Amino acid sequence: MGNDDTNRLANEGALSGEAFALRIMNSLFAFVGVLGVDGTLIDANRAPLEAAGIEIEEVRGKKFWDCYWWSYAEDVRERLRDACGRAAAGEVVRYDAVVRMRDDTRMTIDFQVSPLRDAAGRVSHLIPTAVDITERVRAEEELRESERRAQEAARRAKQERQLLDAVLEAAPAGIIVADVSGRLLRFNHANELLWGPAPFSENVEAYREWKGWWADQSSRHGRLLEPHEWAMSRALRGETVRDDVVSIEPFDKPGTRRTMLNSGAPVRDAEGNITGAVVAQMNVSALVAAETALRESESLFRALADNIAQLAWMTDETGYIHWYNRRWYEFTGTTLEEMKGWGWQKVHHPEHLARVLEKFRRHLVLGEPWEDTFPLRRWDGEYRWFLSRAFPLCDESGRVVSWFGTNTDITAQRDAEQALREADRRKDEFIAILAHELRNPLAPVRTAVEILRRLAPDEPRISRARDAIDRQVSHMARLIDDLLDVSRISRGKLALKKGPCDVSAVARQMAEDYRPGVEAAGLTLSIETAGSPVWVEGDPVRLGQMVGNLLHNAIRFTEPGGRVEVRVQRNDADGLALVSVTDSGVGIDPLLLSRLFDPFSQGEQDIARSKGGLGLGLALTKGLAELHGGGVAARSEGRGLGSTFTLRLPLSRSRQLEAPLNGARVPRGEPLRILLVEDNADAAEMLGSLLELQGHDVRVAYEGVSAVEMAREFLPEVVISDLGLPGELDGYAVARAIREMPELASSYLIALSGYASEDTRRRAREAGFHQHFAKPASIGELERALRDRRQGAPGSPA
Repeated sequence: MGNDDTNRLANEGALSGEAFALRIMNSLFAFVGVLGVDGTLIDANRAPLEAAGIEIEEVRGKKFWDCYWWSYAEDVRERLRDACGRAAAGEVVRYDAVVRMRDDTRMTIDFQVSPLRDAAGRVSHLIPTAVDITERVRAEEELRESERRAQEAARRAKQERQLLDAVLEAAPAGIIVADVSGRLLRFNHANELLWGPAPFSENVEAYREWKGWWADQSSRHGRLLEPHEWAMSRALRGETVRDDVVSIEPFDKPGTRRTMLNSGAPVRDAEGNITGAVVAQMNVSALVAAETALRESESLFRALADNIAQLAWMTDETGYIHWYNRRWYEFTGTTLEEMKGWGWQKVHHPEHLARVLEKFRRHLVLGEPWEDTFPLRRWDGEYRWFLSRAFPLCDESGRVVSWFGTNTDITAQRDAEQALREADRRKDEFIAILAHELRNPLAPVRTAVEILRRLAPDEPRISRARDAIDRQVSHMARLIDDLLDVSRISRGKLALKKGPCDVSAVARQMAEDYRPGVEAAGLTLSIETAGSPVWVEGDPVRLGQMVGNLLHNAIRFTEPGGRVEVRVQRNDADGLALVSVTDSGVGIDPLLLSRLFDPFSQGEQDIARSKGGLGLGLALTKGLAELHGGGVAARSEGRGLGSTFTLRLPLSRSRQLEAPLNGARVPRGEPLRILLVEDNADAAEMLGSLLELQGHDVRVAYEGVSAVEMAREFLPEVVISDLGLPGELDGYAVARAIREMPELASSYLIALSGYASEDTRRRAREAGFHQHFAKPASIGELERALRDRRQGAPGSPA
């Protein structure tokens, strides 16, 4: 083109600048308009008008925010009105917006409104521009969906969210305008952000200043762009260029590359002559990098998933499995073709399949994490047990889009747990049988001691021997009870009979009960209780047992000449009752404090084990305190400095008085007809003799059948029966048979057994017994039971 032509075009541009600008605007795929400072639309290029199906006359002269594109929502208009106001003040405002197009369709645009200044620097016009990014948004949504499907492992969640955020940043679009000679006339702000301070090249040949390489994965990928290959050069030759992918080096960042998506088109005048060209550029570096990272992360995920110990799999939102890791195929000996979808049912045990399917489908509907345990068939036909879990992966709206699941082989663990449960069951059985076998011989001994107390002459040596036997029987019974109670607590099977209880009265009474033992050990006992009742919700028997255990412990580990102190306090600030037992004994080694309340844990003892015990008392106290909602703590300054044990129990608001824990000996009342059923001859003889000493008419049966016949003839008012009887009828059957006799409807039935579990007590109640006593029974308790019978008909069993 000659100089005359150039001058002519220059003059034409000078004389018809507005028309020239309008032609440029109309050639853009982007949306461009001109507004007055007050937001009135002066002009707009064809693209947004045609896309909306409107004519320029319909919107020219209107406020921009009242035009068709924005009129579908008030908040959209309000945001645009604000943007125009800020632009009029000199600010460039840019945001993504949704505009209304033909047939009420929607388009997402990258929108910007910029101030245009005159020669004096004043804002004379506003220039709104927009680029259609609907497809990019759709692509980003598809990419987000793809990335969400890659979020199988928890440790990758944060990394992939960051990756997704990077893609969502959305690369900006830049615009370059050139005249017909290729001289660059204008760059917009977004282009400056992409390229840095770029030169205004004078012609196409000068485009060598711009460094770009093909990045479209074609055969030319990586080759430097020649000047004539740029989208601008080709547009100037009349070509419409769409979506060239090139890698560029910004002018202000040598060595740094960005990947661009370039489009270009020629600008034509009314006669169709090319008068220039425009190029739109979008930075897709983040998108390309994200796709690369995603491919790499998917490869990494599969490498990790194939080498974990678990079997792993993925489903779509419906539960259709489309992927398994290598471990699955190695274990099952199957292929993806066999297993995809719902084919995994082939390797499930048929007895469990229906249950597994029902639960899995229910969790799919609920969208909640799924967990189940079931056997799967190995490649060799063996079934192994697996703990299986699946977790839903959700999109930003909370909709489940996929599931990730694992199967962990727990066969060995399950076998071990079953073995432990079986061992625990056998242990419980052994403890129960041991307790029974130990209780039975203790019962006649305790009864014999009571007979000696009532009949033997008051000779010191006999009294000492009798008392020694009584103490040892009580000690043995205590050890058995502690052993059983610790076992019950560990299994959660010890039940409390709680009610309002004055723990101050309980502690004082227990201390008085223990006073003879304290003084016999050469110790002094002091008791300090609150001036008024200290109420707790508790089982008075168990509360007394806890205080007794602490007193027993203090006596064992305090040398003669020492002291034992019992103190009860209220702590209203913390809502606690505090019961402390302090001794001046051997103290506690700091190393022992941490395990003091463990079962069978003991302090050092001499070789003769003169202090005795199994190390159960403190463990039992701890368990009982916790069942009451409290606790127990130990404190000691060290060896030889004594110790303090403190029970903490929640205070109650109740003010109901409780009966004393242990009453005085019941005076003899009217004689009763008593049937004693006991297969142990010594126990039967001793207890029968004691009852006869009290004036009762006693008959003895040694097995169940004869006991029932004797009851029918003797018509006893009270039946005291062992539960473990030989022959056809045990103690439960004897009770049921007696309950069926109308003539014995008022008989009072007492179970006396070496078995003392909650299950034994329940079965005794169901059989018709009114009370159950564990051997060796307290004579005082037995006398109180007989007193209850004397007071009237017992009615239904308790």
